[in-house]
Amino acid sequence: MTGSFHRLSDLFMHFPGIGARQARRFVYHLLALSPAERAELARLITDLGRDIAQCSACQRYFIRHHKIGSRTSSAPEVRLPDLCDLCSDEDRDTTQLLLIEKDADLENVRKTGAYRGHYFVLGGSIPILEKNPELRIRGALLLARVEALAREGLSETILALSATPQGDHTGEYLRLLLEPLAKKHHIQITALGRGLSTGTELEYSDDETIQEALKHRE
Repeated sequence: MTGSFHRLSDLFMHFPGIGARQARRFVYHLLALSPAERAELARLITDLGRDIAQCSACQRYFIRHHKIGSRTSSAPEVRLPDLCDLCSDEDRDTTQLLLIEKDADLENVRKTGAYRGHYFVLGGSIPILEKNPELRIRGALLLARVEALAREGLSETILALSATPQGDHTGEYLRLLLEPLAKKHHIQITALGRGLSTGTELEYSDDETIQEALKHRE
């Protein structure tokens, strides 16, 4: 097989839960597509960088809104600031900040309607034996976000992490990381109540479970 086949397989193996065999199956499936289908897939992947932005405040990915200009227009394109709809919503509760591992967790919490505060996406969790935990999550950006919200009345930071050993380890690291700012600004650090079953990831929890975990945070 060509170098592009192996390179694509390697890239697919970076996807969550994908091993070598599944990665090769993906590449074979791409080979079975028509040239037009492969071209459309390539275009959509390229367009992700144009149409999706990362919020400068909470770090979630969101659909970017273009003020003027378009892909088919000759007019210059002006992009709005990279601030998502949640962070630009002035009606959200600035006293609470929910820390979550990934975007899928945020969307799962959001659809319950049980939380009206702000969010911060950590970008992952910290393995128990990790020697460089600062490389696994957006620690520096988190501290900057907490500092900014503290000036707007932030009084509680909620650890909304998976009920797994890795999630618990990440929570311990975050408490130590946030402790100086929490003391400085009198911010309480809480965690979801154990409505979440042990071993459960937040992404796969149902609405009622998330609502109960938020209600009984400790």
